[in-house]
Amino acid sequence: MPFTPQFSWDFLPYDEIEARTIRALKNHIDYLKRDSEYYRELLVDINSADINCLEDIHMIPFTEKDTLSEMSHRFRVASEEQIVETVVTSGSTGVPLMFPLTASDIDRLAYNESLSFYSAGVTSRDRAQIMVSLDRLFIAGMAYYRGLIALGANTARLGVLTPEMQQHYIELMRPTVLIGVPSYLLKLGEQLKQGGVDLENFTIQKIFCIGESIRDESMKLTATADKIEKLFGAHVYSTYASTEVASTFCECTERFGGHAHPELGYVEILDSNGDPVPDGTVGELVVTTFGVEGVPLLRYKTGDLTFKVPGECACGRHSMRIGPIMSRKAQLVKYKGTTLYPMTITNVLDSMPEVQDYIIELKGREGAPSEEMFVHAAVKPLLVTQIMTKIQAAARVNIPVLVSNAATINSMRGDNRKKIRLIDNRSKQ
Repeated sequence: MPFTPQFSWDFLPYDEIEARTIRALKNHIDYLKRDSEYYRELLVDINSADINCLEDIHMIPFTEKDTLSEMSHRFRVASEEQIVETVVTSGSTGVPLMFPLTASDIDRLAYNESLSFYSAGVTSRDRAQIMVSLDRLFIAGMAYYRGLIALGANTARLGVLTPEMQQHYIELMRPTVLIGVPSYLLKLGEQLKQGGVDLENFTIQKIFCIGESIRDESMKLTATADKIEKLFGAHVYSTYASTEVASTFCECTERFGGHAHPELGYVEILDSNGDPVPDGTVGELVVTTFGVEGVPLLRYKTGDLTFKVPGECACGRHSMRIGPIMSRKAQLVKYKGTTLYPMTITNVLDSMPEVQDYIIELKGREGAPSEEMFVHAAVKPLLVTQIMTKIQAAARVNIPVLVSNAATINSMRGDNRKKIRLIDNRSKQ
């Protein structure tokens, strides 16, 4: 039977979503006080009866990533007998965290992804190919797979293969949907085109991009995303998630912001003081997870900086939408008196086909008045001045560009399953 969002809150009136969210918050607090060792102590002076409106959540302390990392065993709720799978975070900004999942947690992930793909127009008539890792305890590939088959889509678990093998399976399976990391998809498309493959004859209609932002602060497509659309002749969709949050923010058919799923969690966007920011203003994404059995969280600070997209979505959903992830909070840089989002620099470099590969390195002392920043680029030396000029125009500061090669840059990433664009070598003191 084709998937239908019969239990989704997305199309409910705003006041009904708010009323249901308040009830869910009350139930979540009761659940945590009863079953979570960590939250039982944290909420000793707070009861579900104290939550009478959404603003009341601000009396509840935040959950920090460092605390979760140091005391993970105290956050765990499910018993050993209930755990059916364990996943880990990517560890892109610290030590990877282990997350145990129950069978219900996996079903919840599948439902979440089904809602997301459904909102973007994917149906049981589609054929999908997953081009991200499905091993090494990676949650995303598994979640996409479970969500797509729940939706009824014919789904192929390919993973990250060589361009020749991807071409073989694209021609064999004739997919209408691809899921992958933008930098990988761009490289794939360029290599296939250089090999004489006519990409316009492919059946691909939708491409879901994970792990890297495909829009800028104005919600326009980045250079990478624009190239992907032109190469494949398909629309790109942004989707964001994290292992801890256990739900996805995916663009709908309107492709203007990633919808939250209010029945799966409550979302806040806050400033450095913990206060809500106006719509359209960048702040930290904070999430309370509903319905999680393994490691349920309350007011978890993701460390990701984004903004709430103002206004109503033309798709008719009333769920909150977020913009692109502008940066990790820990990766904001104060350089020569200017606070920078790394995305400002990556957008420039991604727009230059002459740059084969690159990585941004942060050095110096974290929090110092002027930290150090370098761009290591696999590029011809004659182009360094041109690159620095373009970066200065976008970032309003002059950042050194060091000539390197693709092999050296890739080695700087270490054993990271993501193609990271920034390494933080700043000292903490």
